[in-house]
Amino acid sequence: HGDLADGPFAAIAEKLETALSKFGLERYGSVGEPFDPAVHEALMHSHSADVTETTVVQVLQPGYRQGERVLRAARVAVADPE
Repeated sequence: HGDLADGPFAAIAEKLETALSKFGLERYGSVGEPFDPAVHEALMHSHSADVTETTVVQVLQPGYRQGERVLRAARVAVADPE
């Protein structure tokens, strides 16, 4: 809801993520990466002339993994080529 972008909870969220990264927790999911159903959960789907393969066009909720183990899949919107 925007509270973690620039509110009082932003510093706490940043410290928590930094502390958890020391234990190998990694946040993933970014716009432009190829869609992989093993690590992404597609919640929205569209078509675009700008992509050549199924591509993440919006990250709705980032994913988390520890090493190779996916703890939570990234929830994304994807676009297929036209």
